Amino acid sequence: MFGRRRKKVKRRRRLLVLALVLAFALVAYGLLGSGRAGLTVPQRLKETAANVRHGLSERAARLFTRTSSNSSGSREGTVTPHIAVYFAPASMNVPGGVDDALLAFLQGAKKSLFCAFYDLQWNQAAKVLIAQHRAGVAVKIVSDSDYAAREAVQLCMDAGIPVVFDKRNAFMHNKFCVADGERVWTGSTNVTQNCLFHNDNNALMIASQELAANYSAEFGEMFADGKFGPRSPRGTTYPVVVVDGISIECYFAPEDKVQKEIVCEIDAADRNVDVMAFSFTADDIAEALARRMDKGVKVRALFETRNASSQYSDDDFLARQGAQVVMDRNSSAMHNKVIVIDGETVITGSYNFSKAAEKDNDENALILHAPEVAKRYTKQFELLFQ
Repeated sequence: MFGRRRKKVKRRRRLLVLALVLAFALVAYGLLGSGRAGLTVPQRLKETAANVRHGLSERAARLFTRTSSNSSGSREGTVTPHIAVYFAPASMNVPGGVDDALLAFLQGAKKSLFCAFYDLQWNQAAKVLIAQHRAGVAVKIVSDSDYAAREAVQLCMDAGIPVVFDKRNAFMHNKFCVADGERVWTGSTNVTQNCLFHNDNNALMIASQELAANYSAEFGEMFADGKFGPRSPRGTTYPVVVVDGISIECYFAPEDKVQKEIVCEIDAADRNVDVMAFSFTADDIAEALARRMDKGVKVRALFETRNASSQYSDDDFLARQGAQVVMDRNSSAMHNKVIVIDGETVITGSYNFSKAAEKDNDENALILHAPEVAKRYTKQFELLFQ
């Protein structure tokens, strides 16, 4: 398989070299008089070079578009009319990735943007938020005090955008944003260079007024009431929403006891469970996986290498119980928090499989009963699990 990929890459390189040779030929042809009448040689050079650059950039974009789906940063996109899924890392200067999707989400707001960003470090996103604020969009931000000094955060504050910080020792660990009370952006992807362009991550965009109402209420608890983590009241207005025929369960931690819901889903697994975990220290979830393995369910788990070395990580326990356990090979980080069950159900969000996520942090998680969404996540799992 890898030999075929190398051959394809070599073939594309030869095509690119051929394009460059043709480009120089076009330049020479333009200088010799084929340009529009009346243009001087420098003018012809400028016009021809611009045309060549345009043609080559389109050619390069097509090449990278085809190859990017084979990298860990496969871009994905629309799954149903109102649900889109994206995976990081994105490739810089290649359009259509999770970075562009996030900016488009922010730019598309007409009335309001309520963003709960654990770490806002990417200045490009800050610039869009500032532009939206200046255009009259109501922009509000909640973040964690550990990252209050970020340049992107300070730029937003200097522009007059109100920012509220969680000053507890635990984290405001969400990575969600609500646009116009209609669309929700969420997942594992922090708004940072690392998470967007280096780490393995996932993000979802879901258009649903009911889901947006849930996330807006959670945002309000933090922004207006200053209630984070265990102080956050329970009472999600729409615990289950249906989008394009897909049932989506919405949970916030710690108030909704997310671990219990995850265990219930695992207990119902019939065939297989795939796990991608940045952190996995939740013994109850590990034991639920072990119970299903005893019943013949196949379990595969991909762990972030550095966290798996912790004495509290459950990777060794799962391996002893019969799970196929692999450590990630991303030199930055495998930052996903995902479980895919029977190719039909996806659990994802900011919620790490840890005691901190369950008891202390402010988190969110979605459980999507959607084979079409699960197919995208399984494809990404296979890519990283190889």
